[in-house]
Amino acid sequence: MAEIQENTGKFEGRDGTSLFYRNYIPEKERFQVVISHGLGEHSGRYGHVVDALCPMGASLWIHDHRGHGRSQGKRGHVNDFDDYVQDLKMLMALARTDRTDRLPRLLLGHSMGGLIALSFARQFPRHVDGLIVSSPLLGVPKPPPPVLKAVARIMSVIWPTLSLNNRLDPSFISHDDDEVRAYEQSERVHSKISARWFARCMAEIEKTGGSPEAITDPILMQIAGEDRLVSASSALAYFDALTVADKTLFHYETLYHEIYNEKRPDRERVLEDLRQWVAARYL
Repeated sequence: MAEIQENTGKFEGRDGTSLFYRNYIPEKERFQVVISHGLGEHSGRYGHVVDALCPMGASLWIHDHRGHGRSQGKRGHVNDFDDYVQDLKMLMALARTDRTDRLPRLLLGHSMGGLIALSFARQFPRHVDGLIVSSPLLGVPKPPPPVLKAVARIMSVIWPTLSLNNRLDPSFISHDDDEVRAYEQSERVHSKISARWFARCMAEIEKTGGSPEAITDPILMQIAGEDRLVSASSALAYFDALTVADKTLFHYETLYHEIYNEKRPDRERVLEDLRQWVAARYL
């Protein structure tokens, strides 16, 4: 197998925020995949997805969300959730720069990145040819009480950058101890959210999670059944409510949140499901 080429660069978000990205190039490009990563992590944690899709002819584009990884911005803070969506739109435009052909383009989002991907597809239907979401943030296992949500809305106005711990337990990202250890030891991973992020994210969950009929692209949802970080039941309910004809669900009942970073036998099964879904539609 030929070595996969990685390029890195930067582009500016709509407000001038400098955003870091990675681009992986196959020997022969047949389709494009833009990836939207999860809360607190970064673009370098999708090596297994790169290894699975690049040999099929995928070029992959992954940026660090603002406030994450090597991108600018206060850790875990966003002024408006739509900033994430607009940044993603700009990365997609970058992926099309200097192209004269029309390769299929897929959008893959994980966790918070899944919510961003669904929000993008809701706002810009038919801007991509297919949508893939893994363990999307469409709810949390223990929903915050109404009083906390009310306080967060107030604080998001009077002290929007107030930094809080996201209280995510890394031991539940994967059954693979090496993956958990790498996550915990990474300098690019953080555990911060701001008051504004919390308020805007909760509002986006209600808006996008309540609009499944807005999704018109073929969609694959891969859900971790033993997810302790986001609500699997909310994701399953969202899938049931989708009205698009081409929708596919894989529910991995025993897996933790990061299904692409699970132990090898399970991870390979998840990635094979992804490859087969892609191959059946875009190759």
